[in-house]
Amino acid sequence: MLVMPLILTALMMSYGFYSAFDAKMRANKAAYTLADYITRQTDAVTPEFVEGMAEMYKFLNNKRDISLRVSAVRWSTANTDAGEYELVWSSGMGELAALDGVSDIESRLPLLSNGSEVVVVETIRPWSTPFNIGLDSIKFSDVVTTQPRFATQVLYEDGSTTTSAPSGHVVADVTGDAGSLGGG
Repeated sequence: MLVMPLILTALMMSYGFYSAFDAKMRANKAAYTLADYITRQTDAVTPEFVEGMAEMYKFLNNKRDISLRVSAVRWSTANTDAGEYELVWSSGMGELAALDGVSDIESRLPLLSNGSEVVVVETIRPWSTPFNIGLDSIKFSDVVTTQPRFATQVLYEDGSTTTSAPSGHVVADVTGDAGSLGGG
């Protein structure tokens, strides 16, 4: 009888910590899955597409209250000799609103060559312990940076404009032919 409360407490603590690690693992795998799927897009990404990605993230985490932001960032030496990151487009929901610039994520971006672009997927997923074992609620956040797979960039279309590559950039289509995107 004296040992039973200790055993139950140990079991509840073990399950609580297991639950936290499981939730973090699921959040991380879901973020990588979304990033991989988005970087394989050959059609322009739309706000509805990003909402669909949020629904997929909710499904993969079995959680309704999530935040998601998808952004494209390019390295350019056009404005400075040293070069700088430029925000190409951004779309977000929940706590993660669309970015205005790259200052919030610049420390998480990889080194890029001139004109290279990456897609940044940021996610936030809340977690709370199933038992009161002394752990507070946690918000798991992930930042996944991935280069586009089948083209040099992932286009974004918000209904009024399409964000495309600068003049002269070449984007390969799925058939293997190369075409030049105009625009600015």
